[in-house]
Order: sequence, then structure tokens, then C-alpha cells
Amino acid sequence: MHIAGADRAIGNLVKWATKDDWAHYREQVFADHLDFIRERFDMTNDKVVDLLGDDFVMLYGVVLEDFFTARFGDDGELNVIEDYLKRRGWREKIPAKQYLKAIRDSVMSLYEVVDLDPGKNMTVRDMIRGGDPITVTEKMGSQTSARWDRIAARLVTVGGKPFFTGGMLPMSYNTTNEILPVFEEMAKSYRTKLRKAAREQDEDPEIDSHKLRATLLESVGPRLFTQAWLIDALGQIQAPLPEMHNTDGDKILLSEVRFPSLGGVEQITAIIDGIQNLERNAPDGPSWTWHGKGSPSQRMSAKRHEGLTFQSRDESGRTSLGQIEFGNGTLLLSTNSRERAERGRDFLASHLGDLVGVPLISYEEVERMLNKTPDPRATDEEEVPPEVAAEILRSYLDGHYRQTLDDQLPILDGKTPRQAVKSKKGRAQVIEWLKYLENSEARRSTADGQAPYDMTWMWRELKLEGER
Repeated sequence: MHIAGADRAIGNLVKWATKDDWAHYREQVFADHLDFIRERFDMTNDKVVDLLGDDFVMLYGVVLEDFFTARFGDDGELNVIEDYLKRRGWREKIPAKQYLKAIRDSVMSLYEVVDLDPGKNMTVRDMIRGGDPITVTEKMGSQTSARWDRIAARLVTVGGKPFFTGGMLPMSYNTTNEILPVFEEMAKSYRTKLRKAAREQDEDPEIDSHKLRATLLESVGPRLFTQAWLIDALGQIQAPLPEMHNTDGDKILLSEVRFPSLGGVEQITAIIDGIQNLERNAPDGPSWTWHGKGSPSQRMSAKRHEGLTFQSRDESGRTSLGQIEFGNGTLLLSTNSRERAERGRDFLASHLGDLVGVPLISYEEVERMLNKTPDPRATDEEEVPPEVAAEILRSYLDGHYRQTLDDQLPILDGKTPRQAVKSKKGRAQVIEWLKYLENSEARRSTADGQAPYDMTWMWRELKLEGER
């Protein structure tokens, strides 16, 4: 933030707000935000603080700013910022005083990040009040945000320039998709009441939509955002780990079936080459992919399961049920579930007969594999070069997303993206889906230290470039 003296002024205001004169009002605002949550989750404030950890500091800043904007007294004559400026404002710089006044008059809303210039600024649009996108000077936020992020925040103007205040809450897609319809219903109900009152007074019943939404945001916005954010955050913290399934509905369990070879190499490989749904990975290599019917997305549409569904597909987009390798006297089948391992064991044994011995099956839980200590003997020479890994990932994602455009997706009511964009409702769903994909990819690439996958072609392919 490039407002002279702003940080110092905020520090002084916070100290002023701790005075006994304001203690009751401050506690009232915090209770408005937290009491509902404490009752819903049946926990004390201390427990909420412990569960949120460092994230509570972020929440505290948002609630504190709501206190800064609140008015108390019979006629709303009391405000902590006005009180501070009246008694101590003489010691603050003019831009800093302007900033405090801007906070006092600010309204919290929901913003979507539509563009970024990392380290300099971010462009956002107000998802509730609408209007043109606004470019905000924001050094830190522009470095940590990703395109299509959604944040609940206060946008103020000081010296003709827009700035975000310090209190900001990152909102998940699921949470915002629940908030927006609730707010729309509240706005519709409020508009109906105002029109009825206007008619009774023989006044113009037309209501300014922007002012109506601003009024609603001022009265219920902050609590709506903090409570929705808390429900999401605490729900995730307390939720058990989701059970993972493959597209057959089997629980994910890394499985290996090892057959000792009793026959000749050429004889065994010739039989495997002739088995339906097994396809060599390379002409000169004794390894095969075991294919299932349909793409992973099509199988997911046919069978919906609770928890997370793990998709395994080959480069052509077909479902991969397992991998088979033959070498050093052993035929190895690898799958991601016990059920697939047992099916693969039986059909391989039925085709190969006396050419293989009695198989051994081993299993390993995903959690155990992830918690394994890396082998200290591993060297950098064993690692795939970053540029090669990036190209492999890009090639995989190209195929994955191109196939997905023709897959029936539950999130699009069972339609393919190409089908969904033909209707108004489907078009809106596809836009949300693309934003979610692009935002998730930006987050993944940042965590992995890679350049994000460019999804521009998907927007163009679906004729949605103008919505991006």
C-alpha cells in the first residue's frame, strides 16, 4: 500500500479501539460474527482460534474493520474512526486521515480477480454490485493471487487511486456459489418491500439496484462473508479425509500381482499381445496397458460415488485399469484397487495357464506411500529434467482437456462442454467450469514452481473468448 502514514495510522487506531469506552461496542461486533459459528459447531471462541491457527489473524482483521465502519448510539452518532480523528487526528498525515475516512465509509463486497500484473496490481470485478473491472495497486496480493480467485474485501479510493484495505478473505468456489444466490434472494425480497412502501407513500416505486445492493452489503455483507468463510474453513478442518475411489467405485488401494514366469518369453508375450483390451505401450518393450470401456469422465457420469474419484487414463483419453510389465522372470500387474488386481490376476491366469506360477498379491495404502521417507541414496541424476517434465505434463494436459470437451460431465448436468454452451444456462455453467479449471491450474503450477498451463485454446474452442 502506497499511502503515506497509513500503516502508522492503522496501528494508532487499533490502540484507540482497545480503550474501555469502545470495549462493549467492539465485543458486540465480534459476537455478531462469531456467536452463530460457536453455536453451529458447539465450540468456544478459544477453540475456534486454535483450529484456525494463523488464519484467525486474517479473520480478526476483517471483523476489526467491520467494527471500524460500524455506528452505535440511538442515532448512529458514534463511530470509532470519527472519535479517533476528532481527538488524535492532528498527529496523522493527510493521506492517512483520508484512508481512515475511506475505511469508515467502505462496504465489503465479493470480488473476482480477472487479471494480474504480479508485484504491481490486480484487476477485479465486483460480483455483487457489478460495474466495470477495477485495477487496484496491490503488490503483495498480486503476487499471491491467481486469476479467477474470489475474495471478500473492501475497496477504497484515496487520492484518486483504488486500494484494498487490509482485511481480506479468500473465498472458495463452492462457498461463493452458495453466497451469491442467497444474496440475490435477499435483494429480491428487499426490493419488493421497498416498492410496496413507496406505493403506500405515493412515491416512485423504481429502486436503484446498485444502491439497494450497497445498502444490503453494508448491513449484512460482512457477517455473511465471515460466517460463510468460517463454515467452509471449520468444516474442512474437522471433516474426515474423503475416501478415494477409482471410476469403477473401488476404494483406491495400490496393488501389485507378481506371476513367476515358467514359460518362454516369446510365448508369453505373444499370448499377452492377443488378449483383448491389452495394448503394448511400445513396439519393442514388454509392457502393456489394460484398457477399460469409455473415458474416465464417461464412467464417472454413469457411476457417482461419495468422496473423491481418481481418474486414470492413457494418452488417448481411454481409461487405464492397470499396467503390465514382463522382465527378470516376473510378470507384474499394477492396479489402483484390490478388485482390479483380482480381476487382472484371474484373466491373466486363464490365458497363460501353466506358463506362469502361483501369483503373489501385495497392497499398499495411498496414505502410507505418501508418508514414506525418501531414499537418501537417490541422486539428482535420477530425476527427470524440469523442462522434460514440463513438456510431458503439457502434452498430457493437452490430451486430457481435449478429451474432456467431449466427455459428459456431472458438473454440466451430464452434458459435454460442447453441448452445454449451446444453451444460456449451460453457457454460464461452462464459463464457471473453465474459470475453476484455470484457477486450479494456476494454483497447482505456483505450488510446483512451474509455468501454468495455458487454457486460452479451450475458451476459443468453445467460442467463449469474450467471456474470459
